[in-house]
Amino acid sequence: MLKSMRADTLGRLLGVSLPLYFTWEMLQAPFFTGMPEDWVAATAICALATLGDGVLVALVMTAGALLYRDGRWFVPPSPSRYAVIVAIGVALQIVVEWVMVYRLDRWAYAANQPILPVVRVGILPVLQPIVLLPLVFWLTAHCEGAR
Repeated sequence: MLKSMRADTLGRLLGVSLPLYFTWEMLQAPFFTGMPEDWVAATAICALATLGDGVLVALVMTAGALLYRDGRWFVPPSPSRYAVIVAIGVALQIVVEWVMVYRLDRWAYAANQPILPVVRVGILPVLQPIVLLPLVFWLTAHCEGAR
């Protein structure tokens, strides 16, 4: 039986993840083409990308809830669970990135963006879930444990 995911837990997860993902988006912006030179417009684009990242984080959380039959599967922190979730996050990120770049032409890579040859996507977007997901779920687990 699945222990349900609570809206307040999802809210805390997004409250933790969105600032981290926004920071990542801002830092990786120079590795993409077509970014406006106006910092307000560039910031708005990064904010929009962050909302998409929030959807991906919520999907990963849901995948964990279904896989582990617990809406709070990340409490207490578990390296083995986090490794599985990071693998899911990386696979999801590669698919989304590939579709957005090669099918929908939503963005493109600058010459300074290292590309993973087999999947032909930028390394920075692939590193994003590897770096951020464990941190996001660890921080959220500590927020959840404090309640």
